[in-house]
Amino acid sequence: MKPRNSAHGALLAATLLCTQMAFAHGPAFDCYLERGGQVKCEAGFTDGSSAVGRKILVRDLSEKVLLEGQVGPDSSFSFPAPSDPYSVTFLGGEGHEITLQSTDITE
Repeated sequence: MKPRNSAHGALLAATLLCTQMAFAHGPAFDCYLERGGQVKCEAGFTDGSSAVGRKILVRDLSEKVLLEGQVGPDSSFSFPAPSDPYSVTFLGGEGHEITLQSTDITE
């Protein structure tokens, strides 16, 4: 059996660690209905990074922007629920966009 090279093992361990870290940062986004017809959305990242200041768009079915806002200091954004079907999109940066349909937003 050939002895293992410690540098090879260290390189493999570093590669696996970096791969794991690359997948550890993803968007986390959810919206729910509150009393009074308000929709509250909460946004962040799976590694605990803040999403404060990131854009959130509310669109109708034709993709027309009904409302544009930002994630606030409490990691949330609230708005009155539109009466017609809509979607809510969290723009968390390149490759970090999540869209929820109004049919998926419940209490």
